[in-house]
Order: sequence, then structure tokens, then C-alpha cells
Amino acid sequence: MSRFKERIIHPLEYALFRVVMALVVVCPHRAARLLGRGLGTAAWGVLGVRRKEVLASLGLAFPEKSPAELAGIGACCYRSLGEFFIEMFRIHRLSTDWMQRHIDFQGREVLDSALAGGRGVINVTFHYGNWELMGAFAARLGYPLDVIARSQQNRFFQRYVAAAREACGMRLFPVSASPGKVARSLREGRIVSFLADQDSHHQGVFVDFLGRPASTPKGPALFAHKTGAPVVLSLMIPRGDGKYTLRFEPVPRPETGNREEFIFRMTAYFTGRLAEQVRSRPEYWFWPHRRWKTRPPDSPAGAC
Repeated sequence: MSRFKERIIHPLEYALFRVVMALVVVCPHRAARLLGRGLGTAAWGVLGVRRKEVLASLGLAFPEKSPAELAGIGACCYRSLGEFFIEMFRIHRLSTDWMQRHIDFQGREVLDSALAGGRGVINVTFHYGNWELMGAFAARLGYPLDVIARSQQNRFFQRYVAAAREACGMRLFPVSASPGKVARSLREGRIVSFLADQDSHHQGVFVDFLGRPASTPKGPALFAHKTGAPVVLSLMIPRGDGKYTLRFEPVPRPETGNREEFIFRMTAYFTGRLAEQVRSRPEYWFWPHRRWKTRPPDSPAGAC
């Protein structure tokens, strides 16, 4: 089945994607965003893509909300994701001037101050709002940005996405990149960006996320402990009508000599900051991901 997907399904998926993209690139930007929202609506309401899983996760995160409220959040989430993905695939057509007019950059002094220390910067960010546009904008402004990213299963998509990111000035590291490569990048005074809000299986550290223990990547805190590089958190928050606020803020360094405690406390801090934002505007987070897929070792059988 795996070979069949690679040889038949993946090329067909990519061909369909390129047909849609051919339409998208000739559309005015506002029309392309509307098309994206329409595709997201179809994915949720007609195709039901991962709808059951999304509603289950929303129910865990917001037990106080009614089924109708949860369904409303899910529908809004998919409309937003459709818009963000269309925008992502148009990034190469968006000028730096356009980005500066549509993105309110808050906390730039936080990032500049962290870079001035000469140890590089660890950037913790999340699948919230248009995270791809955030990276492209920072790279376009001349920030030396390296992104740790998971590879796409479809190799055609992988090549397309990698080329789009690199065209904006980002340098890409796979999740499997050696620790030495990341440390070298920090020594060179670069920014290394981690998307730190997906299930990290049993390699992660369990911290609270929306009231439940969630396996969370150790990478940002581990490299902060190893290298002494400062950590900054970034969020790309939609403001409506295709405009965003890009916000950077410092992540405090835990005052402890114990490595495991350091990793736990720093990871819990930035995960808590994401949770605050998700509680405020849940429709902008990537709910199709099964965030609580991995259970803690002492979790009772059947617990989610």
C-alpha cells in the first residue's frame, strides 16, 4: 500500500494541487483567500476531513462548550486553515512591501536584543495563525532564519514547500538534523526556529496543555540549556481581512542547575503561553493534529 501511495496516489494528489495552484496564482489576493476559505469549508462540511478527531480534541480542551459550539470552532478553524494554506502557496508572489503593510510587527526589539548577545537565538513558535507567512516575513526582513521542519509524506509536496521556503530566504533543517548542526547554527549567530506544539511521542516531555498532559518537543529547552542561547516566543495572530500581528516576547530562563527541571519548566512555560492564546481564539490553532495522542507512561488504559 505504501508503494502504491508513493507511485500513484501522491503524484495524483500533487497534480490536483498544481491545478488548484494554477487558478490561485492568477487570482487577486483577496479572491484567492476567499477560495481558500471555500476549500476549508468543503473539507469540514462536505468531505468531513478529520472532523471526528477535531471534535474529539475540542471536547477534551473545552468540556464546558456545547456540541454546537465545538462544531462552530471546528468549521471556523478549517475556513482559516484554507485561507492560510492558499496564502502560504502564494508567498513567493507577495512582496516585502505587501507584507510590511499587512503585518504589524510587535516586539522586534526583543528579537534584536536577543540576537545582539552573539549566541544566536532559539525561536519557539507554533501552528497558530499563518505560521508560514511569519517565517517568510522574518527572512524577507533579513533575519538569518533556520527552520526545523518535519518532512511531508508526499515527496512532491516536500520539494514544493522546501523551494517556497528557501525562496524567501529561510534555511531548512529536518527534524532529524544532528544536534551539532543546530549548535553550529547558533554559534554563527543565526535564529533557529522550532515548531513546538505537536505530539512528540515518548521522546517528549509531558507538560500541561489545555488541562491535559501533552508530549511536547524538548528541543528548544534542551538547546537553551546546552548553549546558553536566549529563547524568544513568536505568534502570528490574525486580525481579520488578511492582516496579522507578529509578536515576539522573551522566554524566561529557569533558575535551576538541574537539566531535566530546566527543560520541564521552560517547556511548560511556552506551552502555557500557547494555551492562553488558544483559549482566547481557538479557531486559529491547528486542531487536525492529535495533540494528546501519546499518553504519559503512568496513564490508565483507555485514557486519552
